[in-house]
Order: sequence, then C-alpha cells, then structure tokens
Amino acid sequence: MKPLNIYFRISHVGNEKFLKTKHEVNNLIVDIINRNPSKSATELREIVIQEFKTDEKAQQILTTNSRFFIDSIIDIEAVITYLPREVKTEEQFYTQWRYVQKSTPYRLVQYLDENKVVVYSEKTKVLHTVKLDKDIIIVADENV
Repeated sequence: MKPLNIYFRISHVGNEKFLKTKHEVNNLIVDIINRNPSKSATELREIVIQEFKTDEKAQQILTTNSRFFIDSIIDIEAVITYLPREVKTEEQFYTQWRYVQKSTPYRLVQYLDENKVVVYSEKTKVLHTVKLDKDIIIVADENV
C-alpha cells in the first residue's frame, strides 16, 4: 500500500486596534491605512487583500510558520471597521483578518491518535510527529 500524500491547512485569525503591535500582520494593515488615509473602510479592505496577495513583504510574513514549511496562502480575508465617534486615532479603526497557509506536501505514515500524526517530509527527509490543534487540518493531496 502506497503512503498517502497530504498537506496541512493552518488557519490564522486575529484582530487588533489601529496600533503597531508585535503581530506583523496587523502592522501591515496599519501601514496600509496610514498610506491611504482618505480611503473608506471598504476600499481599505480591498487594498489590504490585494497587497496581501501580491506584496513581497506581506507574502514573506504570511508564509512564515514555526512548525511547517509553507507552500502558499490559499485564503485571505480582512475587515476594517471605522469608528468615527472614537476620540483617539488608535481606537477609530478596528482590524480583523483571517488567512490560511497551505504546507508543503508530506507523506502520512501513521495516526497516533486523534490529535497526533507521524509524517515524512520530502524536504527534510525526516519523520516528524505533528500535534494537531484546532487550527490545523489535514488534507489528502489527490494531485500526486
């Protein structure tokens, strides 16, 4: 029996006020808002999504993951809420985002339990034990 080729889908969700923080995705959104101060929230959302898809710096940030090698970003969404009644500038914008990373291919070796799998990485040529979190989904790669 041939090993099953799989990849992981890793979901990332976040939200912040209009402030520079330790979260680089939020900082990208803050920079876009600062560069386009006269745009509406809807226009800003479109600019954010477009830059996330095409900007080299944004792609580098979105494809960074401490646990997996990331092949691509397959889903990006952003919402920017403008709250004009707030006095402080940092409270006038509320940002929310979601994106999904698609890992490089792995070969499934064994399910240890419902939360752990053993996979073989062609990239590292090593077996890895992966603990599955609520944000990680295993997808069978039918194209191989």
